[in-house]
Amino acid sequence: MWAPINKNTQRRLIMGWLSGQYIDIIEWLDNGQETMVYRFERHNNEIKNGAKLIVRPGQTAIFVNEGGTSIADVFPPGTHELTTANLPVLSTLMGWKYGFESPFKAEVYFMKTTEFSDLKWGTRHPIPVMCAGYGGLELRANGTYVMRISDPKAFLEQRVGTDSNFQVDSLVGDLREEILLQVTDCLGEMELDPFKLAGKTKDISDELQGPIQEYFEPRGLTITRFRVTSINMPDDVRKELMELSRLDATKLKGADPSAMQNLTALRASRAMGDMAKNPGGTGAAGAGMEVAMGMMMANQVGGALAGAAQPQQGAPPPLPGAKPAAAPEYTVAIDKQKYGPYGLNRLQDMANDGSFTADMLVWAKGMGAWTKAGEVSDLAGLFGPPPLPGNDEPPPLP
Repeated sequence: MWAPINKNTQRRLIMGWLSGQYIDIIEWLDNGQETMVYRFERHNNEIKNGAKLIVRPGQTAIFVNEGGTSIADVFPPGTHELTTANLPVLSTLMGWKYGFESPFKAEVYFMKTTEFSDLKWGTRHPIPVMCAGYGGLELRANGTYVMRISDPKAFLEQRVGTDSNFQVDSLVGDLREEILLQVTDCLGEMELDPFKLAGKTKDISDELQGPIQEYFEPRGLTITRFRVTSINMPDDVRKELMELSRLDATKLKGADPSAMQNLTALRASRAMGDMAKNPGGTGAAGAGMEVAMGMMMANQVGGALAGAAQPQQGAPPPLPGAKPAAAPEYTVAIDKQKYGPYGLNRLQDMANDGSFTADMLVWAKGMGAWTKAGEVSDLAGLFGPPPLPGNDEPPPLP
């Protein structure tokens, strides 16, 4: 059996019901870091004339006419009284020529305009790029970015729709896909130096941020910071580059052969080593093919340099009265690979910095066989005079 309700209780219930019919204060108390857009929940209540709209710092409020067909008025941070004067667009949409009668219905969206940071991106598949002096290479990259809503109306129209609680997780998946498309296109157009990738992440980041921002700006978003934190290559390629760097290609260029010539020689040398370790194995044929391909590529890249390094058999003597022969140029053997030919000035520089020593084998046109550089009369002087036998110091002065 129900107990009777006294008059005071009845009065409180009635006043509570009446106060709940019309909303006096419209606000969003954001208590999380992941919500980008929040639709004010009316629960079938209506907004009355003179209601207070509170927009906190880092927020923007947008009114949409009932049914969500048109975006109306946008409010910056502050406290706003909802009157016809403050709702010009909504007043026009609703046909309020002489002021609106309380109550009215409209959807109110709050947007967070502060930055969303520490968002991550990364390539799922290797990106093919061209690297200077190396050729084609596949790279993986990853990093972070920071974004914010810069155009609330455009963002509401294109991304949010009628979602009542739009989370950043709902967006980052699509953003990541678009970022990867832009990264793939931009990296594919760059000519990167594989030896300097680790020190170029900031430059690459700055170059990528522009095209990425161009894509997101019409969608109401700004990428305030974009960073490439690491660029990775396959382990076998990384090891190969380390070996190639040990050849010190910059010192051995001489007549400016490309680094590709050194690279193909390195690959051919490794393949020959694999064949020696396993002469009867099934991989010997493949390794032999790699040797042949490597040497063929070296010949193509080296061009005339490689041809000049080979002895000329059966060459006729110079004609009487011809100009004297040019200064000899020497081909240098390092780790069983041929480099050059180099003139005396270049060899002097190499001897000074230690990349050319008297024990290295050399050959020039007219020489019958490879000879140690210190035993060639033209080259012996490059390495300085030998010490006196049995005494490294001169005798005292008389």
